[in-house]
Amino acid sequence: MTGNSIGSRAIGAASLFGASLVLCSSAAWGQPSEAKPFATDGRAEFVREIEVLTTAEVAPLMPDAALEERHIGKRVRWAGGVYGIDGPCLTILFARSGDYGEPSWSPQPTYQTFVACGSGVYDKELVEAHTNVTIIGEVTGKQYIGMGGGGSDGPTIRIEKLYRWSDCLAGDDSPVCKQGFLIAGPAADD
Repeated sequence: MTGNSIGSRAIGAASLFGASLVLCSSAAWGQPSEAKPFATDGRAEFVREIEVLTTAEVAPLMPDAALEERHIGKRVRWAGGVYGIDGPCLTILFARSGDYGEPSWSPQPTYQTFVACGSGVYDKELVEAHTNVTIIGEVTGKQYIGMGGGGSDGPTIRIEKLYRWSDCLAGDDSPVCKQGFLIAGPAADD
């Protein structure tokens, strides 16, 4: 795969999804009006969410730089792939962000990880290992992150917003193909 193929695929799929909604809306011109608002609202929602990602006021920090105590409290936008889940916390393999805030995987890995914790848990069918996400949140500290027989300190952030990038093909409307901001549900009592 090329360096930006995953992010491009996600954006391409989302764009095709939006385009297919508009085409469906046009094709349904003679149909009852219920079809048109869905198409318009779906595309508009996608555009609004991407705007939130791209215009968020964040510090230009990468995870390794955020380990310094002076960065606690700074707001960041980081993208990557979910490596592991422990209750409300996600261990993320950091990837540089593309034009829309999507993870941009390249042949030169960053070797950086971070832990992002929310106020609850996300639907395990939507957020699991290898799910591509973009998180807007606040740096809260650091912790040891063990991975693959090794590990190092990585920053922790409090999740303000979590955006899930779909890897489904355009037109697939399966619930597990959701792309967009997700809301955490209550944590299960153990």
